[in-house]
Amino acid sequence: MKLNRLLVTVMGLVLAACGSSGGGGDTPPVVSPPASVTIDANNAALVAKVSYGAAQDSGEFGDAGGGIPLLASGPAGVSKLDRAFAAAAKVSPGNSGSSVPIPEERVMCAAGGWVTLSGAIADPVTPKLSKDDFFEFFFEMCDEGTGEVTDGRLRADVMSFSGDLLNESFALTMKFTFTMFQVMEGAETYMTGGDATVALDALNLPFAATTISGIEITIDGNTNSETLTNYSHDVTFDGNFIPAPFTMLAVGTLESTELSGVVEYSTRMMFAGFEGEYPSTGELLVDGMSSGLLLEAVDNVNVIIHIDTNGDGTFDGTPIVTTWAALTQ
Repeated sequence: MKLNRLLVTVMGLVLAACGSSGGGGDTPPVVSPPASVTIDANNAALVAKVSYGAAQDSGEFGDAGGGIPLLASGPAGVSKLDRAFAAAAKVSPGNSGSSVPIPEERVMCAAGGWVTLSGAIADPVTPKLSKDDFFEFFFEMCDEGTGEVTDGRLRADVMSFSGDLLNESFALTMKFTFTMFQVMEGAETYMTGGDATVALDALNLPFAATTISGIEITIDGNTNSETLTNYSHDVTFDGNFIPAPFTMLAVGTLESTELSGVVEYSTRMMFAGFEGEYPSTGELLVDGMSSGLLLEAVDNVNVIIHIDTNGDGTFDGTPIVTTWAALTQ
């Protein structure tokens, strides 16, 4: 679980199960990163793999299919959402347009643990989300029976909203701030701190467009740690067609324990392909310490890694010809 699956989980908790917590957190201070990675023939394949993995990390968010997965929770999820609005409506004399606090509520999760919700909603009556609405969550080993246990603090601030939330036809921008936030899935534990802003356009399902961006977010797993800074990932997914086409653009700075250093990545040419397949077109440029590489999609099976050994913008190393499957395994 990297950024994509983490945010799918979080958006599901916020929108489809609004029943969580007190206490957000501040974005951690930005510190000087370690030295950039020197890219050469020996590590180019690994650098390309890790960088592409970071670049396409919002893929699941754009995958709308026949509906938005993060909202496809059925009647139970909708009833929990209604309860959050109802809680705010209890202390509201009516829809005055001013922010209405959500009374702090601690509830037991379906399969164990607890979650406490507080926050404020401007319109608890319609219901809908509005700019400056916010939710604060405190998860205490919360297990909703989905195979994931959530622990820690999360704040979600609504930046913009239009459309119909309950009928899943909307455009939403929401900023998430994580503090000692953990998701446990089987033997794996992922701890997150930092910020991520999600802009999701689901007004014309089954077409959806998503942008995930932020100043800094760190995700620590059992065996590695990744930090993204000044990142922005854009994905579109068009479920009107079978197979569904997708596109992906990305830019950011990546620090990874797999690389023991920092690289900067950007899509020089937009990646595009079809659901269930690797991209058939697209190029990812990766810059390291006076060196770099270009990952080129030849088709949905084959890729070429071009190497710039001295950072002068000319690919002078021997190209690495491989396949998507071999690169991403």
